[in-house]
Amino acid sequence: MKLLNRRLVRRLEGQNLLEIFFVTAVASVLGIRFFLALTGYPRLSPGNLHIAHVLLGGALMMLALVITLGYINKSAYYLAATIGGFGFGAFIDELGKFITGDNNYFYQPTVALIYITFILLYFGIEIVVRRPLLSDQERLINALEIAKEVVLEDLDHRERRRALDLLKECSPSDPVTRALRELLYATDSVPVPRPDIYTTVKIHGRRLYRRLVQRAWFVKAVIAFFLLQSFFALALDFFLLYAKLRWRANLHTIFPTLSVSDLAGLASATVAAIIVIVGVMKIRSSKLQAYRLFKDAVLVQIFLVQVFLFYRAQLLALLGLAGNICVLLVLYYMIRQEKAAQGVCAQTHQSLASVGTAPSR
Repeated sequence: MKLLNRRLVRRLEGQNLLEIFFVTAVASVLGIRFFLALTGYPRLSPGNLHIAHVLLGGALMMLALVITLGYINKSAYYLAATIGGFGFGAFIDELGKFITGDNNYFYQPTVALIYITFILLYFGIEIVVRRPLLSDQERLINALEIAKEVVLEDLDHRERRRALDLLKECSPSDPVTRALRELLYATDSVPVPRPDIYTTVKIHGRRLYRRLVQRAWFVKAVIAFFLLQSFFALALDFFLLYAKLRWRANLHTIFPTLSVSDLAGLASATVAAIIVIVGVMKIRSSKLQAYRLFKDAVLVQIFLVQVFLFYRAQLLALLGLAGNICVLLVLYYMIRQEKAAQGVCAQTHQSLASVGTAPSR
């Protein structure tokens, strides 16, 4: 492990690159599924051959690897992250063919398994990104990476400022630190380039998000949707329990299509609903604690309930996932607002206490 830590050095741009890889992989799966459904699932089969799009995925991932190994500038890494994401999406979309004996692309659990794969990928990215702060060596190497833009005459003032901030936290007696600082100060920076399409969409999305969450009606509507979704699971639980006790019949005679995955999904939704009820009970005493419980309930919905929904109904699950992500974003905003409000109140109380204990003249 010690040798592994020496060999692997974290990149400051790693969060953006991994995020682009993840987003493009998800977009690739959704785009391929939508295109195939729209065109009636055509097959590229010249002669006796069948050319599956998993081959395209492999070619794109190979191209991304070649770009990463062959080029060292920042634009190459972003291009590789994009191409690699599309390639991985095309590869994982054909998962059903490789886990079934009859190469069944339409194998029902496939979409749920793809969803689980992306959940694990998301957690893996979070583990890489959320690790402790960069070490002095990693700061110095990342500042050196940014300084490469000097040679390419593509160093803008934001990049230079970021590199200088990294060097501030490095040892000032290090000769490499001094040399890099002199190089960065002696070089003229170019104007900040226009953001790419992905960054532009992300900026506009954040602006729209801020505008919406500041409107009381939007927040109330999202929370109402979330509460209704949770209480619906409890209502269904009570109905099934009543049917079982009242009619003393097997549930499969009442609901012939009821499967084990449906019951597992309902059990997961029940757990989320119970967390919501606890949050509702806590909301008068502590809004922050209640919002955090609501957030936990949404995470249960996303990471458990949605798996079984994708197994059962793909389109419905996609709409439900979009709604849960919307609820989660609003809850994150409400948690930040409540933390800020509590911080202001704490500072106010501290100021009043200091005034009250100040000696009179």
